[in-house]
Amino acid sequence: MSLKLLHIINDEKFLDGAFDQFEEILPGASTYLLPNKSKPIKYLKKIKPIRVLKLSFLNPAFIRALGDYDAVILHSMTTFAIELISRADVNTNFVWIGMGSDYYPLIYPDRLDMLEEETAKIVKVILPEFGTIGARKPNNRIITTLKSIIRPNYEHKNERIQRVNIFCPVLPIESELIKKQLGKFSPKTVPWNYGSNTSFFDNTSAAPSCLSGKNILVGNSASPTNNHIDIFKKLKDAKVPKESKIIVPLSYGSAEYRKIVIESGLEILGAQFEPITDFMDIAEYLKLLQGCSTVVMNHIRQEGAGNISLGLYFGAKIFLNPKSPIYQSYTDAGARVFSTESLYHALSQSSYNLTDEDITVNREFVIKTYGKTAILSKTRNLIREIENLTTPASFTSL
Repeated sequence: MSLKLLHIINDEKFLDGAFDQFEEILPGASTYLLPNKSKPIKYLKKIKPIRVLKLSFLNPAFIRALGDYDAVILHSMTTFAIELISRADVNTNFVWIGMGSDYYPLIYPDRLDMLEEETAKIVKVILPEFGTIGARKPNNRIITTLKSIIRPNYEHKNERIQRVNIFCPVLPIESELIKKQLGKFSPKTVPWNYGSNTSFFDNTSAAPSCLSGKNILVGNSASPTNNHIDIFKKLKDAKVPKESKIIVPLSYGSAEYRKIVIESGLEILGAQFEPITDFMDIAEYLKLLQGCSTVVMNHIRQEGAGNISLGLYFGAKIFLNPKSPIYQSYTDAGARVFSTESLYHALSQSSYNLTDEDITVNREFVIKTYGKTAILSKTRNLIREIENLTTPASFTSL
């Protein structure tokens, strides 16, 4: 069956990976639409999108044109995406590829629930607007009113997303978390992921190793959801060897929070603390990771999956917050990852490295889950699910 797919995208670097996946399985079937005509494209290299106005959803002809496609694939549930869903014909099929940031407000209406105790204390002071979703800094009343008139549906996001046919979260378990919070979640969950790191995960014999590395990687960004301060205190108590550096990536996120993390890191960890505040090219960053035999991701929400997968593949010992859906999903799948609750004991006993068996299990898990074969298989399955949406029911199936 020949499909016509319309992708609603943003200028994000991992979208080129989606392009490769869909083109390999269904060449020429996809059209990419970017709702921004003025801002220069920074990250998209392979995709040459059709650029439209941010308010194109106000044009009835634009909305009718959605019916020309077998499915509209929404890469993130943006305000634009919500307006499309709300205004489209009921027969329009929607696929929502979740990014995490677009559905975590559904799981954690109070964002403070994503923070550990020490981090929460600081955030309440320096970022008071971080709390309950919807609590924003005061805005111009006229602009606020205009937005509510032009984009009236985002306030009804919880209802509008029930119109989606297929949902592809980062982790399948997250659909259940949304359903638990909302009480109802209609879309069918179909596993699918962006294959941005597949080229690293397909040759175990040539896999880089971090076993000789003495450093510890903590977190992935300057976001409070990393819960840095809580981990810094555990690392101090564990008396990490002096030759080990605590590497903390802070190149993107909140400037206010970054400042506090740097100040706290220097105060708690001293000369061992090494913040990374500048963006690094991929080769340089991979070299950095290979120097870290221990990786600590203290997020309660799903975050940092790319760094975690690379760490597993390189043979690092991974410590995750036990409340994280990544911890639950990976341990259920047999990956050898550890709870941050065991971090003090492991480091104080100098138990840094995994066994050879653990390393092999983790590499096989990464390849099976995120290798090129796995990623293309998920794409092939997603396309089959879309085909099922467009196939009229036969009398034998009624």
